[in-house]
Amino acid sequence: MGKHGEKVTSGDEQNIIKEDSKKKTEKAEKIESKELKQNKKRKKRKILSYENVPIEEYSEETVKFNKRILKKTIIVFVIIIVLFAGVFLIANRSKFTWDNFSTWVSVNVLGSNKGEDFPVDTLGTTVSKGNFTMIGGHVSYASDTSYVELSDSAGRIINSQLSYSDPILRGTRNYSIVYGAGGNGFMVSDAKETKHKGTTKEGIFTADVNDNGYYCVVTQGSGYLSQLTAYNNENQKLYEYYFSDYYITCVSINPSGDGAVCTGITSKDGGEETKIYQLNFTEKKPVREYTLNDSMVYDTRYISSNKVCAVANNAVYTLDLTSDKPKVTDYNSRTLTTYDFNADTNVLSVVLSKSGDGRNCDILIFNSTGEIEKTLKWTDRVDSISTYKGNVGILSSGTAYILDDQSKVLSKADAGNDAKALLLYSSNDAYVLGISEIRDISIDK
Repeated sequence: MGKHGEKVTSGDEQNIIKEDSKKKTEKAEKIESKELKQNKKRKKRKILSYENVPIEEYSEETVKFNKRILKKTIIVFVIIIVLFAGVFLIANRSKFTWDNFSTWVSVNVLGSNKGEDFPVDTLGTTVSKGNFTMIGGHVSYASDTSYVELSDSAGRIINSQLSYSDPILRGTRNYSIVYGAGGNGFMVSDAKETKHKGTTKEGIFTADVNDNGYYCVVTQGSGYLSQLTAYNNENQKLYEYYFSDYYITCVSINPSGDGAVCTGITSKDGGEETKIYQLNFTEKKPVREYTLNDSMVYDTRYISSNKVCAVANNAVYTLDLTSDKPKVTDYNSRTLTTYDFNADTNVLSVVLSKSGDGRNCDILIFNSTGEIEKTLKWTDRVDSISTYKGNVGILSSGTAYILDDQSKVLSKADAGNDAKALLLYSSNDAYVLGISEIRDISIDK
């Protein structure tokens, strides 16, 4: 023992004590350093938060729960998109065919039909405004010598020779049929080529084609007043029907190609009687018949799978083919001056004049359900009318106009003194048929 009772240790013992103390100090420093690093991490984590809650406060169960909600939300969203796409495709299934798609690719992607741009001369002696339309997005016409489809640069996609003295052109979104009224020849084309040229034994009264190339031809019938023959898009005969009491003046084949509506006329008690037949190509007899007194129907068009608009001299008849009674939009002493059917949107436009010279016009726009969507007014004569989606374009005395829903002029452009017909192909761009040429104008002033 040393002085004052202190324990005296040897030199080795003192060295061991010093090393032990040093190790304890280093260990304490490591623990302190580790705690500092953890605190720094915690501070950084508090910056990354959801709804102002630090990440470290989320439990594993909470994170899994949020992931499940996100996954379910994505699944519901995908299901909604798929259902919407499915409904759209089903509603428009007649338009989405391989033939229509290949036509679009051939003409718009691979096409080499370059022209020298508009204006371009028309072929033949004359083109009536009824034989001037849009097929597959291309301006098309039929003259007494040719059927022509033009690209957007005025190149000739189709240029088929005709020998019809009185050619009639009927067109849809993707197909056209040209026939000689009273003659024996007809021709079916799509947006890139002539698909079929045919002849009939008897003279042709009328014909029609649908979006998928199914068509029907009505001729004089041997022993009957009229005969309808329907074909598929491979020119195979589908159906025949003979009419013994009425001369058929117009026909419209339905979108699916399994039925048609035919309009016939006959004399009765010193006047005229019109009959509209609804045919199903699987039935031997008409499914339904409509009788119209003192009416002459000029045109019939399907606006949906079970609705037809018939344009007559005194009214527009909207036929719901599940009902026995048509809806009548009477002209009320007004005179039909011109009309247009947009095959792309199924919109019918009818121009009715209140005066004998064709002025003071009411313009009725029927939507794809057969209801009047707009009624516009125009003080002068309307020579031609065309619609593009919600826009209404008219041709009046050599000037093209775009009208709003209140009949006010949104824009106008000179169409030429010889202008006969107008075809809108955008909100304010149009093709104009003149006496001997087709022009491309912008109605934007």
